Amino acid sequence: MKYVYLSLLIIFLGVCLAFNTEFEAYEVDDHHDESIHDVERDENSDVENKYIEAMTQKISSMTTEDVKNHIKDIVRGFSDKGFEDCDTIQDGFLDATEVECFISEKMGFDLKKPADQIVTHYDKDMNDKLDKDEVWNIVENKNDDLYEVKPSTVEMNMKLLQGLQGSDDEAPALPGQGIFF
Repeated sequence: MKYVYLSLLIIFLGVCLAFNTEFEAYEVDDHHDESIHDVERDENSDVENKYIEAMTQKISSMTTEDVKNHIKDIVRGFSDKGFEDCDTIQDGFLDATEVECFISEKMGFDLKKPADQIVTHYDKDMNDKLDKDEVWNIVENKNDDLYEVKPSTVEMNMKLLQGLQGSDDEAPALPGQGIFF
């Protein structure tokens, strides 16, 4: 399961980099002789080529640690958004019912133990509710004794991967569905 999430996060990282790349920040040395082509240049091809070269340079310049931190930041953003969605009373904390919502609906996991036990397990300050950092600990340090991946989550991720490979009729209906929905 870790590999499915990692694959999806790497794809998502590429998409995020695509939206955040500034083309002017990179100098592109073009050693290619365009005079050998018999076709007319499309005015969009320059933008596409610059984008591809800029993204290639950006990705190749990233260290393993940079990629790891970037993926972690992306997942943390999903975690924080899921926290906000499940915090029904908007007090900045998740109680047992809200933690159940987070794990079940946002992470796509089934609870093996009651939500109260999960809160107790991750509650560092012993106030019987979890703040964003304690909820992040649920995401970052999954505990197989407390919850497990729903089969429907695995199935949805596989459909998402199929959709990314060109089979539009098998893709999930909503963008991002199955990644950390």
